[in-house]
Amino acid sequence: MSVLKAATSIVALTLLGRLLGFIRTMYVSDLYGTGAAADAYFTALTIPMTLFMVIPGAINAVLIPTMRGLIERKAEGEREALYGKMLAMVTLFFLVLCAAGTALSPQIAGWIGMTGQRAALTAELLAWMWPSVFFIGVAGLWASVINAHQHFFTPALGTVTNGAVVIVAMYALVPAYGPVGLAIATTLGYIAAAVPMLPTLKRFGYATRFSFQWKEDESLKGMGERVIPIMIGSCISQATTFLERGLTAGLGEGKIAALSYANQIFQLPLGIFVGAFTLPLFPLLASYVKRGEMNLMKDTLQKGLAYLWMLMLPVTIGMILFGEPVIRLFFVRQGGKFDETGVAWTVLGLAFYSLGLFGLAARDLLTRAFYALDNTRTPVTIGACGILVYIASAYAGIPSLGHGGIALAASISAWFQAVLLFILLAKRIGTPVRRSFLLTCGKVTVAGIVMGAALWAVKPFLSHFHVLVQTVVGIGGAAIVYAVVLILLRESMIFDVASKFLKRASRPSK
Repeated sequence: MSVLKAATSIVALTLLGRLLGFIRTMYVSDLYGTGAAADAYFTALTIPMTLFMVIPGAINAVLIPTMRGLIERKAEGEREALYGKMLAMVTLFFLVLCAAGTALSPQIAGWIGMTGQRAALTAELLAWMWPSVFFIGVAGLWASVINAHQHFFTPALGTVTNGAVVIVAMYALVPAYGPVGLAIATTLGYIAAAVPMLPTLKRFGYATRFSFQWKEDESLKGMGERVIPIMIGSCISQATTFLERGLTAGLGEGKIAALSYANQIFQLPLGIFVGAFTLPLFPLLASYVKRGEMNLMKDTLQKGLAYLWMLMLPVTIGMILFGEPVIRLFFVRQGGKFDETGVAWTVLGLAFYSLGLFGLAARDLLTRAFYALDNTRTPVTIGACGILVYIASAYAGIPSLGHGGIALAASISAWFQAVLLFILLAKRIGTPVRRSFLLTCGKVTVAGIVMGAALWAVKPFLSHFHVLVQTVVGIGGAAIVYAVVLILLRESMIFDVASKFLKRASRPSK
């Protein structure tokens, strides 16, 4: 499967999954707005959401290079045995983690920064959500094994089944159980994300059998040496989420919910485009490194960074200039609890989050490049430095920007980490980009400036229309202006993407 084909299927499924996630968030905003219940729910949701970001990525990073080597050597017996051992380890670890987490839910709520009734409700919701962590763990293993075979559709389908089940369960349970119904629906959603991968695993020859023959296994030993720094690095990269909750909890009721709503919108392009390109690129980067084809590895990395800049820049500009109508479209309902104060708070958070889009995207791709090189310590060190930058930036920004300063700190930290990773990678393998990359970035920047100016000019006129019209016309028109400018500048990447999509669209269906 080509990178573009894989990216296309991932984009489509992730987009659908994220839209389903928006329906869930819209439901929460209608019921609870920026009140205490919303703060408690989003704080409790931090645990499974963070582990969902950490666990699959860590397993993916250590397992795929090893599995790719076994697959390319056609060592079926070895890879099936490795899967059985990994399945046993993951199952035991996450069962213990879930049990411990459930018992410590009240303490965890206090550690995050919640107090009083908000802390009690957060602890109750956490207790219902902890079982989802087990399914996040096994789903991470299953997705990594399937991705190693360069199959990306089924794991990406999990975001859709997750969203669909959460919505159905939420509407069925919340009227009777209130916020607890949201927590139960969350756990059911993660179960639904894992189950669809089982038939694909069976098709690739993997049986659900546990193996406890861990002693003197060189593959496990090598992965164990890499997974600890990767886990530490992943936890560090997600630590800002917990720090954000703690810092925001002291700014008054509703600010946690406002940043959560802003983050929901911010994560949409990040999840769609970053996942679409970094996920299929990682096995490719690992294969090139294994074969010693470093020039191909650098070419692939350059193309990935160029695509991310081309995609993230216009989205950043659009979110800053058009964030308010998008927020109103998704969250403001007649009779709902999401009011004008909530809109203003969410707009501020989204604007500052958006500044870090490319920084986060580049950081994740460059981290994968280090993992492909079997270097897990450098991303950990950079992540730790990023936490210090985040804390310093947050404390500097809160007095003047409030919760907006916390969102800005996340963006500053992301850019800091991306730049430092790029510099260190260049020292390791040589400059990973050429003059053509800089030329592409220049053309994309010009197109983004023209698009932003056009959006700014039409924004007062569009403000007289319904938010749906504002959003559709504004985003659609901006995309057309952006594409036209890139075509006029003769940027080869947009012609390349267009030709491949047209070729695929014209291909007769089987």
